[in-house]
Amino acid sequence: MPNSILTYTQSIKEATYQCMEQDESIFVIGLGVTYPNGGDGTTGGLVESYPNRVLDMPCSEGAATGICIGSALMGMRPILVHGRVEFALLGFDQIVTQAAKWNYLFRSSVPIVIRASIGRRWGDGPQHTQVLHSVFGHIPGLKVVIPSTPRSAKGLLISSILDNNPVIFLEHRWLYNISETVPNSLYTQDIHLCQIVRYGSNLTIVANSDTLIDTLRCVPTLVQYGIEPEVIDLVSVNPIDYNTIISSVKKTGRILVIDTGTKTYGLGSEIISHICENIWDSLLSPPVNVGSKDCPCPTSTALSEHYYPTDVTIITEISRMFKIDIDYNKCQDFHKMHMPSNENIDGLLKL
Repeated sequence: MPNSILTYTQSIKEATYQCMEQDESIFVIGLGVTYPNGGDGTTGGLVESYPNRVLDMPCSEGAATGICIGSALMGMRPILVHGRVEFALLGFDQIVTQAAKWNYLFRSSVPIVIRASIGRRWGDGPQHTQVLHSVFGHIPGLKVVIPSTPRSAKGLLISSILDNNPVIFLEHRWLYNISETVPNSLYTQDIHLCQIVRYGSNLTIVANSDTLIDTLRCVPTLVQYGIEPEVIDLVSVNPIDYNTIISSVKKTGRILVIDTGTKTYGLGSEIISHICENIWDSLLSPPVNVGSKDCPCPTSTALSEHYYPTDVTIITEISRMFKIDIDYNKCQDFHKMHMPSNENIDGLLKL
């Protein structure tokens, strides 16, 4: 079957449409999902094809989450769109105390997908730019995935819908407009496995979501200085595929973990701790943990430029790791890389 160039948004919509076409037990519910640009465009138009299975809801996230859990227990497969991840917190008791525990308590499947957008958007300030994947990843019984590309967004959403466990599906809004060549078919991507996006020899970089794109943009510069990074897309926050990461670090001897979330109690701390506990003797230099500042995100766009890690942050930390000076003036025009992009990333994924 042929491929198409799809945006991250279009990939999510296509995955949803194709799954609903295959299975009548699947329905979509959320604030504004019936609107033309519902779910940041990911549900726009679905209601025309499935008028009885695409449902707007009242502004009561706790009640809607409970309804979806109940319907999942009765054999339905709900896709609950909470929009911003902060809205999902209003249903946190239902997610953490009910959905995540039900199979353990009663051996009953809860096949629910909870979608939410995460991360930066200029001017949204501290209340609507949070990531929170580490919060959900801390809860036993939840699977937490965080796709980084349009191809992964489609494959991981299909896998999440087919999974019999509750899945938190986190979409970085910085990625909605990037595009990539995506298969038209109904395909899956394994939720439980990292993806090695680029093979390398002397540095392992573990990234996810928007930080994967930033990392790939750094590769040509790093290669100029003799650094051949192995780039791993984390894919899943829970479970974490430690086997792939450990195998890579044993080969390269170095690891840098970069994440949009804050460093304290974050993904980088968790992964580096695991590496140090298990293969300390394989490390040639101290692990590096890169994340956002340990404070709320500023509302000012000028200040938020300095809040999130960027490609410049990655280059700076790697130059310290290898004890070399990188002349930015001879490298790419980094300052143009910090705004949301409409670019096609096929070329980045072939570096």
